[in-house]
Amino acid sequence: MERRYAIRRVKDKLWEVYDIDSDNVVLVDGVALTNLLDDEALDALELLKGGYLTPSQTKKIKP
Repeated sequence: MERRYAIRRVKDKLWEVYDIDSDNVVLVDGVALTNLLDDEALDALELLKGGYLTPSQTKKIKP
């Protein structure tokens, strides 16, 4: 099944990229795609759809 992604507003002028099926924020290399400016969120969305970014399954833990 192909993953589908979208963006949603989280705060005034800040957005996040999420997986439509699971409703979870997308992680790339363990970093959540959240609190992004609108252009950053749209760019990340296009990169995901084009296969240039690959979602990861786990969140990075700070040392």
